[in-house]
Amino acid sequence: MFSKLKFLLKYMHQYRWWYSGGMIFLALTVWISVTIPGFVQKAIDLIAEGRAGNEAEFQKNVLIIVGLALGLILVRTLSRILLFFPARLIERKLKGEMFSKLASFGKEYYDQNSTGNIISRVNNDINGVRMITGFGILQIGNITLSLSITPYKMWALSPTLTLYCIVPMVVIFVIVRIGMRVMVKNTRLNMSTLQRLSGKIISFLTGNSVIKSYNIYDHAEDKVHKDSLLYYDATLKIAWVRSFIMPLLSNLGQILKVIILFVGGMYVINGQFTLGQLTEYIAYAALLSFPIMGLGWVLTVFQQGFVGIGSIQTIMDRKGSDDERQALPREEKDVLFKNGIHLKNLNFTYHNGERPVLHDISFSIKPGQVVGITGKVGAGKTTLVNCLNGYLRPEKGQVFFGQKDAANLKAADIRANVSTVTQEVFLFSDTIENNIGFASGNGIEKNRFEEVIYKSSFADELLRFPRQEKTLVGEKGIMLSGGQKQRISLARALYTPGDLLILDDVFSAVDTDTERFLIKQIFDKRVAKSIVVISNRISVLEKTDFNIVLEEGRMAATGSHRELLKQPGFYRDILTLQQDKSEDTNAESNK
Repeated sequence: MFSKLKFLLKYMHQYRWWYSGGMIFLALTVWISVTIPGFVQKAIDLIAEGRAGNEAEFQKNVLIIVGLALGLILVRTLSRILLFFPARLIERKLKGEMFSKLASFGKEYYDQNSTGNIISRVNNDINGVRMITGFGILQIGNITLSLSITPYKMWALSPTLTLYCIVPMVVIFVIVRIGMRVMVKNTRLNMSTLQRLSGKIISFLTGNSVIKSYNIYDHAEDKVHKDSLLYYDATLKIAWVRSFIMPLLSNLGQILKVIILFVGGMYVINGQFTLGQLTEYIAYAALLSFPIMGLGWVLTVFQQGFVGIGSIQTIMDRKGSDDERQALPREEKDVLFKNGIHLKNLNFTYHNGERPVLHDISFSIKPGQVVGITGKVGAGKTTLVNCLNGYLRPEKGQVFFGQKDAANLKAADIRANVSTVTQEVFLFSDTIENNIGFASGNGIEKNRFEEVIYKSSFADELLRFPRQEKTLVGEKGIMLSGGQKQRISLARALYTPGDLLILDDVFSAVDTDTERFLIKQIFDKRVAKSIVVISNRISVLEKTDFNIVLEEGRMAATGSHRELLKQPGFYRDILTLQQDKSEDTNAESNK
């Protein structure tokens, strides 16, 4: 509990002047609220007396009541503005910090947590923090001030009648406290089930095409239905508790009115109370019942919010991949690739793996070189380049940028020099131009945009779209073909190039003519100081300075195109296979 309160205070302290102003106006709100019944009492007693000549005094009291009511509207509105606005600012700040924190985590975190789980935390849990820092603080202030001033006013009128009113309040409070414990337990279950359900729904929606292809609708529906029932059961248990607690709280005012009317009515009959005093006491009881009713909402908001804070803290307290690494000065970062990259006996095992995926990989990439990497599926090609671009972090003493150990470098410093076009292309649900130029952060330069569109062989395709560069690509680029997405991804890398450009199988979804054009633009015109290309196409690999053949995570062979053709093995086999396939294609076309 202490850690959660400390978490809240850290953010609330930044907006302490907002909260201070809000509390001042809230105190004025309560003061005006408890002041009005006194003038109501005077006005009613004047009516009860029915004496001529009291008209001026009566009108004076009514005008004071009207003035106080107008003032009450003003200060109440200001108190809510000053207390609710910082809650929204805290929500915005917390979402930004959480996004930055999530971006700092490595692959292992996202292997263990589904996208739906993370989205649920960002939305539902942070909303809980907003409710605490806004509505919750308002109600705490209101309850504290009301329960300190209003009972004093009631006690001043009649201590005995006040004791009668306290008894049902204590009984109801004890019942509510027990109910809250049950609600906390079910709220935790409810939120964890919601996170799991969100993860499944997003997973099935993302893989909708696979579900359709294999006709496994029943399987997907059954999985979602089971978690939906668990979520329904937990929500229903919370609703049962609320349906018992909330009527008690909402009817507390009616219970107090019955007690006051009975006991206070006897006081009026016996001459201990005037009619105005009874009315004043009923007004105080009404003012007291609203904070007590609000207490139920506050307990609900806080117990849900604290569960959410616990979930948020598991993210915010986790160390990012680069938290303990120091950023390089600008002048050192700019020359990081000056002496190339050197791999020395690189071995890499995934966090959830039992054996190394890469074994004793050693080679260097010097400025100006084009390096090819080839091998069978699962040979470790993508893992190798991800060790170069900082996505995966090998142990110390294995990857070096010049004399600097990559294990000591921040990923942002590495990626400032290394650009990667990944095998699995991802496009944002935005326009083509924004997908290409978003990394620059300086808007789109028309000339630069047209240049990279041409170099990525997408210029002709772009003209076919009615809105051209303003065309929306849809969620994950669903409106485009695989080849179009790859070329947009390539254009994005060319728009903000680094010293080293890594191309992970970018030619797999393009035809021969497009491949030939891309090779000329990328290799012959050297769009980056050095290039690493993953491919099994000989037409691509023959353009490199040297190639590396991987087999089961090991370097099976290395050398230039000519040197590797002289060696038996995978490289020469794929050349023979591709030549045979080309001959068969030509024969078919001649027929």
